[in-house]
Amino acid sequence: MANSDSGLHQRVAVEALVHSASKKDKCSGIIKQAVPILKQLYHSTTDNIKVRALVGLCKLGSFGGTDASAKSMAEGSTMTLAKACRKFLANPTKDVDLRKWACEGLAYLTLDADVKEELVEDTDALHSLIDLAKMADKSILYPAGTVFVNVTNSYDKQEMLPEMVDLAKFAKQHVPEEHPKDKEEFLQKRIEKLLKVGLVNALVALSKTDSHSSRELIARVFLAIVSEEQHRGLVVQQGGAKALIPLASEGNELGKTKAAQALAKIAITMNPEVAFPGQRMLEVVRPMILLLHIEKDAIMNYEALMALTNIASLNESVRKRILKEKGMAHIEHYMFEDHEELKVAATECMCNMVLSEEVVALHRGENDRVKLLVLYMGEENFKLMRAASGALAILSADKEICDKITKVGPWVEILGGLASNENVELRHRAAHILRNMMEAGEEIGKLIIESQLLEVLMVLSRFTEPAVATVKECAEMTLTKAVEYGLIQANTMVNGEP
Repeated sequence: MANSDSGLHQRVAVEALVHSASKKDKCSGIIKQAVPILKQLYHSTTDNIKVRALVGLCKLGSFGGTDASAKSMAEGSTMTLAKACRKFLANPTKDVDLRKWACEGLAYLTLDADVKEELVEDTDALHSLIDLAKMADKSILYPAGTVFVNVTNSYDKQEMLPEMVDLAKFAKQHVPEEHPKDKEEFLQKRIEKLLKVGLVNALVALSKTDSHSSRELIARVFLAIVSEEQHRGLVVQQGGAKALIPLASEGNELGKTKAAQALAKIAITMNPEVAFPGQRMLEVVRPMILLLHIEKDAIMNYEALMALTNIASLNESVRKRILKEKGMAHIEHYMFEDHEELKVAATECMCNMVLSEEVVALHRGENDRVKLLVLYMGEENFKLMRAASGALAILSADKEICDKITKVGPWVEILGGLASNENVELRHRAAHILRNMMEAGEEIGKLIIESQLLEVLMVLSRFTEPAVATVKECAEMTLTKAVEYGLIQANTMVNGEP
């Protein structure tokens, strides 16, 4: 059929060869027979046949994927094919169907790092690719999205354990090699060049597609961009954060996860009021809860907790939305996590959540929530101590919770140790908790005065350094209240004995 004089026969033959090369194992089997035929058809005078033959050659030339050591064609062949694709793509006189086929050819060839580097230098081809992708035809968007995924390395990569690599080498099995130009330094330069030609604006426009597969590709590219903190402001400025919210809410599971992760990265380092103004701030909550599910990776859990910590500090509406989306159960789950960083992040999030009266109410009654926070104040991890003491500094304004603190066995030793800590911030929080407990009533105040905490308060009240003025003020107010109760006399001696 390929040798027929009929253009239709040649077109059918070339499309059959293109489709037969869809799988790697099939590529290796037909490559010797198909390449001469495709080369012959590539020299056709008919563009429709020529471009299809070009895509077939691109498929066969890329069957090694990202493996730099797997070369199916002669050195330089893939670069020649890529150049031909870019020529078709950047030619506005060619019809859309021809440019679509050229785009599909690049979707395969851009697995090669050399092709990626050459493509980002060709601004005409990039602009043409972006314009082509914005067309309503869904069959164009997917290959165009695949090109951007490949150039930004946002495809899934198989982690190679050193032990498995050594085992494969010992067994004389082929081990894929990473191309030198796929390393981080080259990747970041490529992303910067793509941003300069308007990639974010293009992704925002493309994100309105209904295709779940295409939405996943767009989310992958967004995640690759915001992985560098320096690009997050530009993404927000050009409407990327707004576009990511629907991407994280509708689509396939992987696409929603990637979009949610991108949102989390933005929410961690940027002011949420700037990144997600108005109602949008509430819409971010559900994607963050999605990342807290236990089947997600620990890094996703951690980033989601940090993002929720940031947005929960803003207002009561956000905290109510977190409660409505059943976020509290997830936050409390990670407070018991063995992983230290996850435990800290969850406790920090709880520290902001207790600003809500509904969360305070959850800490009342028969449960161990307050006990856990008291015990965390006695840990060695500074961030955990700070988060737990911050939460209790707020919660201790409630009399019932103050009473629960005194039911925790080592509460005196823990608060005494915290108040004596060399860190001023921890000292201040301990003094604030003691002041709240003293104001909760004479009965609790008596427990404080009859313990070693009286001596600690006496020492804190005698500080003269300006840096600890707030600590001194809290200690003095606590002792003044004790005098009002008649628990100590105003002329308490230096050694702490009335």
